[in-house]
Amino acid sequence: MNTPCAAAALCARALLLTVVLCLCAGAVPAAAGAGTASDIVSDSIEDAQFDVTDTGIDAVQAAFDTGSLSAEALTRAYLRRIETLDRAGPELNSLIAVNPHALEDAAALDAERAASDARGPLHGIPVIIRDNLDTLELPTTAGSATLRGHEPLRDAFVVERLRKAGAVILAKANLCELSLALGRYGYSSAGGQTRNAYNLRRTPASAGDGTAVAASLGLLAVGTDAAGELRGPAAVSALVGLRPTPGLTSRGGILPTALSIEVTGPMARGVRDLALALNVIAAADPADPRTTAVADRPADYTAGLGKATLEGVRLGVVDAYRGGNKEVDRAFKSALELLHVHGAELVHITLPEDVLDGRRRILGRLIETELHDQVDAYLLNTEQGMPHSLAELLRMSESPLIAGSATPVYPRRLSAYRRALRSPGLADLEYLEILSVRLPALRAAVAARFDEHDLAAIVLPTMLCPASSLLYDYDSSYDCDADDPYQPAYLASIAGLPELTLPMGWTRQGLPLGLSFVGRPFSEPRLLAIGRAFEQVADAHRPPEIPDHPPPVLESLPLNGKD
Repeated sequence: MNTPCAAAALCARALLLTVVLCLCAGAVPAAAGAGTASDIVSDSIEDAQFDVTDTGIDAVQAAFDTGSLSAEALTRAYLRRIETLDRAGPELNSLIAVNPHALEDAAALDAERAASDARGPLHGIPVIIRDNLDTLELPTTAGSATLRGHEPLRDAFVVERLRKAGAVILAKANLCELSLALGRYGYSSAGGQTRNAYNLRRTPASAGDGTAVAASLGLLAVGTDAAGELRGPAAVSALVGLRPTPGLTSRGGILPTALSIEVTGPMARGVRDLALALNVIAAADPADPRTTAVADRPADYTAGLGKATLEGVRLGVVDAYRGGNKEVDRAFKSALELLHVHGAELVHITLPEDVLDGRRRILGRLIETELHDQVDAYLLNTEQGMPHSLAELLRMSESPLIAGSATPVYPRRLSAYRRALRSPGLADLEYLEILSVRLPALRAAVAARFDEHDLAAIVLPTMLCPASSLLYDYDSSYDCDADDPYQPAYLASIAGLPELTLPMGWTRQGLPLGLSFVGRPFSEPRLLAIGRAFEQVADAHRPPEIPDHPPPVLESLPLNGKD
């Protein structure tokens, strides 16, 4: 076991951020008064107060209804937190860009509510969008410095749905460049390194949206997931995250990694908030044929949450998902015991080796083969001076302007771009064999496990280890014996199944750990009910205690281009 971080005491100071919201139009703009977390400026009018820290959609809507809160005041509070926590103070650095029109959008939604009525539960709710989904008022970079300033001509379909539901598009979240982590999580040349809100020397996994929602910089987030890029950030940030069944949500308007396995999904602080977001984004998109083939979409994903129970729920347990970290193993064992105590029936099952070794045998080849053509297709119509192909993106990424900057492209990502450019693409015979033979066979084998044991879901730790250490500021207390801590995530990606992750426990250092339920195709209502029942009995969520400043750098690991 590695020894604890020598400067861990610096992370012990708690941050009290009860924000007093201003409901008057003449409040100071969000960009003003930036400083450390302890210097945050409070605005008030009489005794009207609302604590945005770790709140939920129902509480916000109740405050809207009583008139004690407005969307403009709520948005202003989040903008102040972004200035205080993300840009300054602890420098979480979870966001690449902030919507300069967010306050105007929120004020317009307030006026609409006063004149007629709210559009629904997301009316006036500030939402974080991952920066590989297109947005009209904000650039889309997918983490690449070569795409700074790229302004799409329309919203991604899920963003358009959120906007129509009355959500305020607040900011764009950082992510691993082109969603390729390759050993350096939460880092990109466009956004730099994001920190984990629960430990500033740890990563946020694949993207910064988990950090943003955990730190109460917004109420919800929407991102993408090919091989765990949404579930990982949720798990290491004590959030609820959903990788939906392929076809439930649209892929339209994303800068893709591998569209054959990629989906868009929501992230929130609780199951109910996530279900409310899913109500909005789970819709047929005429531009994405996979979504138009889905029949009998539920009208309301919150409908089964009120009577959620674990009684009689049959859950498959895969013993292979153990051994990466003792604290994860202990938390998972405790979660299983809690499930059993509350009536769940646990059945031990096995999975095919191609699923257990899914990254190397299946997913790596899919991503490497599809990246070239799919990124080329997205970049075809980018603006003058920007890359119009993956080859140009690589060339510009290697240029002195970016390579010599404070945030150069991580070398292993450059290597990944080169491998993708050498790939024969759709002429790759192994790739075609995976799509036409191995994937259907694996999906049938997993479906047979569900049928044989009459399973409602398979339960597993979302990751085999806690959040990994930053490379430039190494946390020597990080302990992981797994070759690939993301191994459990590959089951849902390979089998085309939905996966819900939510908090199951904590390490001794206060790092959150995630529990996942993987269900049958389009079983999201059942998964959400199971998740809600577990959420109620586990009560494992808690907000982060964020220090005023980042800790001093103790040690940095060398970066290299080796795979």
